[in-house]
Amino acid sequence: MDTEKRELWNQLDNETERAHRAFQTFLSLPSNDRTVIGAYRSHVSNQSAIKPSDTWARWSRDFAWRERAAAYDDHLASLRRAAHGRVIEEEAERQAREVERIRGRYNELMTLGYVQAAEWLENAQPSDLRGQDVLRIIGLHLDALKVLEVDRESKDEDDWEEDGAEIVKEVDALPYLEHPDLGLEDKEGSEEGSGEERSEESEDEEP
Repeated sequence: MDTEKRELWNQLDNETERAHRAFQTFLSLPSNDRTVIGAYRSHVSNQSAIKPSDTWARWSRDFAWRERAAAYDDHLASLRRAAHGRVIEEEAERQAREVERIRGRYNELMTLGYVQAAEWLENAQPSDLRGQDVLRIIGLHLDALKVLEVDRESKDEDDWEEDGAEIVKEVDALPYLEHPDLGLEDKEGSEEGSGEERSEESEDEEP
């Protein structure tokens, strides 16, 4: 039993070999230029033929050449659409893989930057920070709390901002920030010297 699917453009049961070859000639022409006379001219290699033979004209009617050719054109169009869809899917998958690769690399760089920044903060000295640096760190901390949705029970965001502003004022007021050349040891020595001078002045003033 023949279970193979038969398409309209395949040879019909009642279609002879000669008739089917004539139909294939008709089917091979471009759809916009497909005519029985055009197929007949191609078959007999005579472009000056005025009309097809009576046999060709009868075959084209009896075996529905136009309808079968239209079905074949629809089939080709369907194959083109399917192929175009596959190309689009493959390109979309390629782009998705590329985006994921870039995202992964970006996350790696962000993690590396975070680790290096954390190590720097752990080893940072007070003289390494400026007032705006402190405020920026506090701002980043608040942003992280928002992203991670951490519950702040003891302080709300306004309290953190107010405290941050106060911290900046305190940091900016430190003498070693106003005068970078003045170290902490010089500052302490200066304070001790001032204390000794004040003691001497006090002793001089006593009767």
